[in-house]
Amino acid sequence: MTSENTPPTQTDEEKWQALARHEMLGELLLKIGKLNLKQLEELVSEQEKTGKTLGELVVARGLMSREELAKALELQQQSDKVTLDSVKELSDKAKKQ
Repeated sequence: MTSENTPPTQTDEEKWQALARHEMLGELLLKIGKLNLKQLEELVSEQEKTGKTLGELVVARGLMSREELAKALELQQQSDKVTLDSVKELSDKAKKQ
């Protein structure tokens, strides 16, 4: 492999930031198939113009019901908790070494 094909080396801080990064609602909705990329791009553009939240726009456009949005937000929260718990566990292990 040549040096131009080698990915840049991440610092420990960059690795931790990547591990602990909050998953955005739009990313989650893409992942679970509630939105496609074109819809998300349109929603983000509208969000920037109106200042409304992505959740408000998704419901207003009829792409999801309030109940579906609530479930997605709950899933997002659970995902964040799992991520934080995992990062804490890794941090605790690193401190013991």
